[in-house]
Amino acid sequence: MIKSNCKQCGVEIIRRGEKAGVFCSLACKGGWQRSQKPVDREWLYQKYVVEGLGTYRIGQIVGRDPKRVYEWLIGYGIPTRKRGWNLTGDESDRDAGSGNGQSPKPYLDRDWLYQEYVVKQRSAAEIAADFDCKENNILYFLDKHGISKRSISEAREVKHWGLSGEQNGMYGVRGEDNPNWKGGGTPERQALYSSQEWSEAVQVVWKRDRATCQRCKTRARDHEGSFHIHHIVSFLDKTLRTEPSNLVLLCDKCHWFIHSRENTEGEFLND
Repeated sequence: MIKSNCKQCGVEIIRRGEKAGVFCSLACKGGWQRSQKPVDREWLYQKYVVEGLGTYRIGQIVGRDPKRVYEWLIGYGIPTRKRGWNLTGDESDRDAGSGNGQSPKPYLDRDWLYQEYVVKQRSAAEIAADFDCKENNILYFLDKHGISKRSISEAREVKHWGLSGEQNGMYGVRGEDNPNWKGGGTPERQALYSSQEWSEAVQVVWKRDRATCQRCKTRARDHEGSFHIHHIVSFLDKTLRTEPSNLVLLCDKCHWFIHSRENTEGEFLND
């Protein structure tokens, strides 16, 4: 038995073996770790107050959690800023990892977002595409900035619906030439896809193809979209509709490609 004292609270620790205990509990270990600041007050004041860095950026520099940085600020008596996304170089640095004081996300600024969304009447999706983020991210900041979002009817009035008439590339495209074509058997498809026979065929294909797109080799768990069961020989051939050898698993992007004009080599088609 080896005796020692807890490094945090000083209580006696008695343990078997050859190694003395350091902490009497995980709580004491956590408390001690929180008390160990790798920075002094002067350095933290310089980064947070003078340079205007946020807790996320400081945490990246010292390799600690932003919450721990916040605790240091409180412990050193350094006045903290009100949490907000419109602070230069503050929380907006969280994803960008930049400490130069320049925000790479102009939608954090209310005036900029108001100009784009209200004055220019751009959609949240269009703005999001400019910064490679999700539409919901822009919608979040519209709410945060108090900018009223358009209703569905208002959105339709300002939406650009593309070219019309003969100027539209899909004008007059019918039947198999149209990527949205379903083989001309929609009622039959609905009946088949709700049958036990189809359900069993789907299970066989998913297992055989290892939940992987057979064209691009992307696994279902790594794909953000959906996966489809594709008929190599057209759905119009009733004898092969549920035959696993005529079915193949594809991701939505590859399935779209196969039924498009871009599939000039006729991949996965045998009509």
